Amino acid sequence: MTEYVSQALMQAAHEATVLLYSPAIDPYLEDLAKGADRVFYFEEGPRETPRLTAKTWLKMKDQKILEAFS
Repeated sequence: MTEYVSQALMQAAHEATVLLYSPAIDPYLEDLAKGADRVFYFEEGPRETPRLTAKTWLKMKDQKILEAFS
């Protein structure tokens, strides 16, 4: 099936730019990428753990129950 989709995307790419997005690489996307002229991979680096400010720490220290959101 990916071969047919790949061929259809190549035909569409003759008239327009084709962009595929996926939050993760999977085997089907890899198969489609094999037939592409260009492939760009963007990866997020590791995120730093957020640091608590003094004001936030004081709020958390005195909090006895969870706040309700409406």
